[in-house]
Amino acid sequence: MFGTCTPSPDALNAICEARRCENAAPPLEGAPSQRRKALAPIRLDAGVAPHWSPRDQFGRGTCVAFATLAAVELYRALRDDMPPERLSEQFLHERMITAHALPEDEAIDLPQGGVLLRQALHALEEDGVVGSEHAPYKPFVADSNGADEARQSELLAMSTRIACRAYGTIGNPQSLDAARIDPIQPGQMTAQKILDFLKLGLPVAIGVPLFRHPSGLSNWVLPSALRSGLVTCPDDAHAPPLGGPRADGHVVCITGFTPSTSDPLGGWFVFRNSWGLDFASHSATDEAEPRAGLRGYGLISATHVNNYCWEYLVPVPEGADPLS
Repeated sequence: MFGTCTPSPDALNAICEARRCENAAPPLEGAPSQRRKALAPIRLDAGVAPHWSPRDQFGRGTCVAFATLAAVELYRALRDDMPPERLSEQFLHERMITAHALPEDEAIDLPQGGVLLRQALHALEEDGVVGSEHAPYKPFVADSNGADEARQSELLAMSTRIACRAYGTIGNPQSLDAARIDPIQPGQMTAQKILDFLKLGLPVAIGVPLFRHPSGLSNWVLPSALRSGLVTCPDDAHAPPLGGPRADGHVVCITGFTPSTSDPLGGWFVFRNSWGLDFASHSATDEAEPRAGLRGYGLISATHVNNYCWEYLVPVPEGADPLS
């Protein structure tokens, strides 16, 4: 159901501890008085949501592919003023695990078939993407498409390579040029960076770890989360008892922001999940605040993102100018 993991739980814990310090995480956009004036709702998906039904990874560990392509589809839809296209998660996932496999010492900690956003960056820029009609998603089996079909898809994808505007992670992966990495450091305002990308009209794929509930469930599959779409971390007010973070994680596409005084940093990020319409099944009718308002979408606090996001990716269409 998930499909990724934290590259270094020890490093993640160290950064989380640093960000919990009183002076390490100022509110978004400055002091509270300034924040009330500066923060405004953002919904990049508002105009396209009726034509862009949430998809379902059907329990496979393919969340990275779904979140990454959601960011690509949404950006291109906004750029071209068109309904979002349907890109192939099957193709992207297969390229990540075959052409851009991780070194053995890193892959050993990943769930079977799991990948990192770093691999998505390589696959987007080097291999490109194709429409889902060329490589349909296989929901119940992980088998690849036939050799001939796969080769045709690879050739077609080369004409639609996707530049990546920014990539951030904990650590310094040897497989990437250090100049292209935004190292996520202790005390850094990662939530502010994500908000700044949204202001530029850029959706962001982010990775966050899972937390353990005493029931044995993770924070993402608690009944309250599945009903409302609101996913909490141990640092959120009124969160249930949660332990961790665990070594495994989930990747979603951030599409908006909702200001709220219920979070110390100033609000909640709206994300598009990849569990179909069963996730946030009562989001549109739930009276609790804040709420995403759409089935298949959810909310994660700015504190949650700031303290625990360990990897993010901002893909943009070919021809756009990546940040230097």
